[in-house]
Amino acid sequence: MAEITETLSVDRTQLDPNFDGYKLSLDSLPIYSLPIESGIDSVRLRDDQYSYQHVKAFGLHNHLFLDIFNTNNVYYIDEKWHVRRLRVILETQLNNPEIVFEIPDFDQKINLHRHNVSISFPSETICILSDGTGTLIILATGERDTAELTPWKVLYSDTVCEDSQPFVLLDSVIHTLNGDEPVYECLLLYMQEKTKSGSASSGKDDSFEVILEWITFSNTAENASIKIVGRRKFSGASAPWMAAIDGNGGAVVWASETDFEVVQNTFKTITSNGHTEESEQKEEIPLYTWTQTQEDVIVTFIIPQDATKDDLTIRLTHDHIEISIKNDIVLLKGELPRYIDVETSSWTVENRKLDLMLAKKDIGTMWSEVVTGNSRGRYVIDPDQARIIHDKLAHLTSEELSPSPHPGGFRPGITPQELEDCDACPEADASMSRFDGNTNEITNKVSLGGHQWLFNVTLDPKQMPCICLRHDVDGIVWQSVTPDELQSNAWKHSATFNALGYIQAAKTSKKFASCSQDTSYAVLCDCVRHLYIYHQPSPTLSPLRNRKSGRVVNELAKQQVISLDVTDDILGMQATNQRLFVLTSKKLYVVKVCIEKNG
Repeated sequence: MAEITETLSVDRTQLDPNFDGYKLSLDSLPIYSLPIESGIDSVRLRDDQYSYQHVKAFGLHNHLFLDIFNTNNVYYIDEKWHVRRLRVILETQLNNPEIVFEIPDFDQKINLHRHNVSISFPSETICILSDGTGTLIILATGERDTAELTPWKVLYSDTVCEDSQPFVLLDSVIHTLNGDEPVYECLLLYMQEKTKSGSASSGKDDSFEVILEWITFSNTAENASIKIVGRRKFSGASAPWMAAIDGNGGAVVWASETDFEVVQNTFKTITSNGHTEESEQKEEIPLYTWTQTQEDVIVTFIIPQDATKDDLTIRLTHDHIEISIKNDIVLLKGELPRYIDVETSSWTVENRKLDLMLAKKDIGTMWSEVVTGNSRGRYVIDPDQARIIHDKLAHLTSEELSPSPHPGGFRPGITPQELEDCDACPEADASMSRFDGNTNEITNKVSLGGHQWLFNVTLDPKQMPCICLRHDVDGIVWQSVTPDELQSNAWKHSATFNALGYIQAAKTSKKFASCSQDTSYAVLCDCVRHLYIYHQPSPTLSPLRNRKSGRVVNELAKQQVISLDVTDDILGMQATNQRLFVLTSKKLYVVKVCIEKNG
């Protein structure tokens, strides 16, 4: 399938144009804490990890890991490489974090060049761990949300990257093959000098390249042990803001300042331009060409020389098409991505050309394909459509060096000195892409130019992590759709946090950001001591009136500020529907997030 360039479609019903801001609540939140007696394993960047991309990829590591399947459980790694669990049932009865697993070879590996330990929970009974030195460990945990600890059993442990390259585990999923055989998909991130690879990536730090490696594990038939059955490797110039694997293991999604290109795929043969040989053959001989206007979609076929109009069979419904020659050779068949007006659609045959005109039901909606899932056609830009687009954009270009945007003379606009930090936007090349592991191609892509990245969050363990982006002043959470829902738009508007984009830009000391799984609140965390909670608007008990505008207000959005009793660096934070977990080098805090009725 050819790459589809989309736009993020905002759900206007989830926006509040009359949002009046947050009201600071002085109500205190219950805060409970436990001392950290065993310390926290924390790895700082080395002198040779000097680039901006190193800081972006590894500098702000979250040392606290949430079990998304059991959100009252959090985990961290102590100084002796023990994985410790805090399970909270009652905040007033906190028990000391217990050791659930001891990472092997601590004495031999602790002084090696390494990254921080990273953990992922792909299922209710499996944990996948990277020790930061290049070893990946797959663990059978049993039921994790129990008072009595179940010993974690090692199913697989080995170095998985070339030259024992240290890496960070970004994401993992488990799916089944042939009904019962488990398949483990892991997405790794590391950086290497360009001399170690033939990639020609370019970016801010020319001496390094960013590598995403997607590795597939499965049980071998001989002895039922877990082995690597395939790997896909991507190279880019910028560390991704977000990268995750689709729940069925068929695709990976990334958001980054620069795009990634395929440099290795053991499941496919890679050609010089990054495509598979199979896809190259398909692109050489398209079965049809198509173009579109605001009103119509025009599909053109070249039919055999001896074929006549009577040999063609064309069946059209409002959402389905079938075209065949002599009821034998099928030219096109399948579901249409949008409804058509059958009565005003038409077709003609002339000089071996079959021209089919499909009248759009939704005038002005642009199609990304003719038949859902059919990639055998080639899209051709309509000259009239290109001229209309050119005319609409003509006012943005000029042959003059500094043209006046206003008739009658120059009118000064906003100067660079008047711009605030919150107006800074990603580079124009920033994008979010979906790479299909079966076709070895990017199937969906949206530009993120103008949309700042705010944070990533997993709302549902059965779905991919979400990404929160700034749109105007708001923060909008985008969820990747499931493969069954996937058509032309791969991301849907899941939630909105009013004014969060503008607020976050003013937090110059911000280290972590997240939200609850029910999106009832968002939280920003400083490097030291302070956290800021922003609740969604909730109804007031009685109508209020805005003093400035005089408008009646029926909802209020509250802001709450948390001040911790220590000044140590905050090393990790996780948000759930009921609680906030905050980790420092000396204490682990549990904050009961209480949302009262406004009065």
